[in-house]
Amino acid sequence: MSDKAIELFIRMHLEKTPTLQRGRQVLTGDVIMAAMGAVQHQQPLGCDLISARWLDDLQAMRRVETWIMGWSKSSSRPELMFQVGLVALAVFCGKPTADQERKLISLWKRHSAQGHRSDRLVKRYQTKIDFLNRQFADTEFRQKQNMKEVNELERLIEKEKSRLHVWATEKTRESFQCPKCSGSGLSASGQCCNECGGFGHFAPKAENVRQHLRKTGIARVSDKLWNREIKPQFEALLSRFHQEHDETARVLGKRLHEERAA
Repeated sequence: MSDKAIELFIRMHLEKTPTLQRGRQVLTGDVIMAAMGAVQHQQPLGCDLISARWLDDLQAMRRVETWIMGWSKSSSRPELMFQVGLVALAVFCGKPTADQERKLISLWKRHSAQGHRSDRLVKRYQTKIDFLNRQFADTEFRQKQNMKEVNELERLIEKEKSRLHVWATEKTRESFQCPKCSGSGLSASGQCCNECGGFGHFAPKAENVRQHLRKTGIARVSDKLWNREIKPQFEALLSRFHQEHDETARVLGKRLHEERAA
C-alpha cells in the first residue's frame, strides 16, 4: 500500500480531485487531502522528503535543508557536516549536487544547438567590435559613433550570454542527462564520455560523496577523519532519510486503507 500512497501523494499535486476506487468504495479528493494533512502533521520530515524526491518541490527541499542545518549543529564540525547533509539529500533525491549543476549548465552552453547558435552570434558581434576598433576615425564625430556602436555590441553580447545562461539553467532543472553524449555515456568515437564518466547523466553516487565534498572547497579531510567520523555520519543520515520516507509512505497507506474501510 505504501507505493500506492506515494502515487496518490504525487497525484494530489497534479490533479484537483483525485480519487481512489476499489469496487464500489471511493475515496474522494477531500478525504485523501485530509489523510495526507494528518500524516504531514505526524511525519513532517518524511512528507517533505517524498515531496522533494518525487515532486521536485523546492519549498519541501528548503525545509529539509533547514532540518539538515539543525542536525549539523550537534557536530563539532557543523559547516562540514551541513555540506555532508546536502550531498546526502542529493543522493537520496537522485539530483545533481551544486558542483554538478554548474557543470551541467556549462555543458548545455557548449553542447547544444542553442549554445552553438549563441556562440556564432557572439563571435559575429565580436568581429564587428574588432573591425570598429581597427577602423580609422578621421573626425571626432566618427570616433564617438564608433564607440557608441561598440558599446551597443558589447551590451548585446552580455544580453546573449545572460539569455543562454538562463536557458541552460532551465535545461539543467528539466534533465540531468549529459548534453555531450545525449545520455549514452559514449563519445562520438565510441569511447567513454569524458564529461559524465560514462554514466550518461549527472547525479551523485554514495561512493563518490567524498569527491563531491572536496569540490565544495571546505572538505579536504584526512582518511582517518573520513573513515572514523564523516563517512559513518553520512551513511547514518542517508539511512535516516530512507527510513523517514518509507515510514511516511507506510503510515499514509495505512491511513488511506482505514478511510476506505470506514
